[in-house]
Amino acid sequence: MSIQSTNTSPASDLERLDRADVIHGFSALRAQATKDVLIMDSAQGMTVRDQLGREFLDAGAGLWCMNVGYGRQSIADAAAAQMQKMCYFHSFSNFSNEPMVRLSERLLRLAPGNMARVVYANSGSEANDTQIKLVRRYNNILGRTKKKTIIARMSSYHGSTVAAGSLTGLEMVHRTFDLPIPGIRHTLAPDYHRRPAGIDSPEAFSRYLADALNTLIEAEGPDTVAAFIAEPITGAGGVLMPPTGYFREIQKVLKHHDVLMIADEVITGFGRTGRWFASTDLGIEPDLVSVAKGLTSGYFPMSACLISPKVADVLYSDKSEDGMFAHGFTYSGHPVAAAVAHANLDILEQEDLPGNAAKVGDYLISKLRQRLGQHPLVGEIRGKGLLIGIELDADRASRRPFDNPHHAAGLLSRSCLEERLLVRGGHGRVVAALAPPLIATARDADEIAARLERAIERVARGLTASGAH
Repeated sequence: MSIQSTNTSPASDLERLDRADVIHGFSALRAQATKDVLIMDSAQGMTVRDQLGREFLDAGAGLWCMNVGYGRQSIADAAAAQMQKMCYFHSFSNFSNEPMVRLSERLLRLAPGNMARVVYANSGSEANDTQIKLVRRYNNILGRTKKKTIIARMSSYHGSTVAAGSLTGLEMVHRTFDLPIPGIRHTLAPDYHRRPAGIDSPEAFSRYLADALNTLIEAEGPDTVAAFIAEPITGAGGVLMPPTGYFREIQKVLKHHDVLMIADEVITGFGRTGRWFASTDLGIEPDLVSVAKGLTSGYFPMSACLISPKVADVLYSDKSEDGMFAHGFTYSGHPVAAAVAHANLDILEQEDLPGNAAKVGDYLISKLRQRLGQHPLVGEIRGKGLLIGIELDADRASRRPFDNPHHAAGLLSRSCLEERLLVRGGHGRVVAALAPPLIATARDADEIAARLERAIERVARGLTASGAH
C-alpha cells in the first residue's frame, strides 16, 4: 500500500516512496533500488534544481522538448486563463474549440511544404501511431489493400507504443516486448561516422543508402510498401546528421515506387535546428509530418500530424456509407494544450528563437571543436543548430567503437551528472547529445563546453582505472 505524500515531504521520504511505487521508463528496473533518485523541485531558464538544492544546467531540454526554457509566466497565464474559461471539451464528431481551430491554421502556415490538414494527439508516439493508420486508410481508400508496409531506419526513434515502438530502430525498445509488429521493416541508418570501408565521401554514402532502400523495397514488393519514415536528424539514436544529398537520393527511390514520405519532426520541429522545421533545410518534401515536443515546449502534452493535400484529398474522398474516421483520443485538440501551444509559439516568434538556435548552435559547435576536437576519445562532433552530438570512440584514428559501450556510456552519463550537466545519450553508442533550450546564450555555450570537457576527462580517467582503455 502506498503512503500518501505531500510536497513538504523530506527528500528521503520521497525517494523511499518513489522506489516503492514508481516504475521509471527507460531505466533498468533492478537498479532502481540502489540508484539515487533525482527529485527535481524547481526550474528557471536553463537551470533545474533538485530537492537537495543542487542546480543542474539542462543541456538536454528535458527530453529534447523545453525549447523556450523553464518558468515562462506567459505560458502559465495562458493555461490558467483557458482552464477558467473552458478547461476541457472533446473534438470528436462536429465539436470544436477556438484555440484548436486557430492553432491548426497557424501550424499549417508554419509547416514545411504544403500541408492541408491537422489531426491531434498527445505525444510523439501517438502521432506516429496515427501516421500508420493514416497510411493504411489512404491505401485502403485507393483500393491498394496490400500496400501497407512502412520502412523505418535502424538507430531511429519514433516512440515507444506498440506501433511507434515498432517503427523505432533501437533493439532495446523491441527486446522483451515482442516488437516489431508485422508490416514494419528497417533499412540502414545514415551513420556516416560508422560507414562501411571503401566509402570515401558523403555523397557516395547517400547513394549507398538509397540503393539499400531500393533493394529492400524491391525485395518486399513495391506494391506492398506504403511509406518511409525518417527523422530529418536522428535524435535519440545518437544525433546522426544525414550525409550530403541523402534525402534527395532517398526521395528518388520513394517517388519511383510511389511510397509516401513521413517526416518525424518531433525533436527537430519548432526551431531546434535553426529553422522552424529541419525538412526545409534538408530538402525533404513530406507527405506527412509528425510534431510534438517543441509544439508546447513540454508545458502541456500535445502532438499533431500534418497532412498534405495529396493524402488529405484521398482521406476525404471516402465514399463508404458513413465515411467514419474512427480514430482520435479523449484529449485530442485539448483547449488548454492549444492555448499553451499558442503562447509557446508566440515566444518562439517574438524572440526569434529559431534564429538564436542557429547562431548559438554554430558558436557551441565551434567551441566544442576547439576544446574537444583533438581529444583522443572524441571521434566526432556533429549537429545543426542546438541539436549536437559528441561521440566517443575507443580508437579515434580508426573510428573503432567501444567493445562495451554500455560501460563507457554509463561513465559518460555519471561524469556529466557530477559536473551538474544534464545531457541526452545515444542508445547503443557513447554519445553526449546536446539539445539545450533555444534561449541559450554564448555564455551558456561556453559553460556547456567547459563542463563537458571536464566530464570527458573524468571518463578518460575512469576507463583507464577500469582497464577498459
